[in-house]
Amino acid sequence: MSILVRNVLVLAVESGAVLLLRGPDAAPWIPVLLAVFVVGSGVLHGTEAEFVPRFLVALAAVGVARLGSTAWGSPGQVTLTGEALLAGVGAGVLLVVQTVILVRFSLRRRRA
Repeated sequence: MSILVRNVLVLAVESGAVLLLRGPDAAPWIPVLLAVFVVGSGVLHGTEAEFVPRFLVALAAVGVARLGSTAWGSPGQVTLTGEALLAGVGAGVLLVVQTVILVRFSLRRRRA
């Protein structure tokens, strides 16, 4: 699986989780974040990634979903509070970390 496909898959799952977690009538957070964690840990399948990189990608994906839902807030909310700004910056940092890990392990060649 290519780097782009891996990254788009994780971003799509994170975006879906953000949509489910935001607002007053949000979905229960445990199953949503558990699903994000499972997809995040499985996205490096087929690479030489061991437990630690898989766990870091999965943890970053959960963090992005959680912070993204805080940054986005309720549907129709336009005001940007201090908490939403910090959550947005945190989500951006985690996206960079996640992308770097995905690129690093996706470019490694498999051992013969």
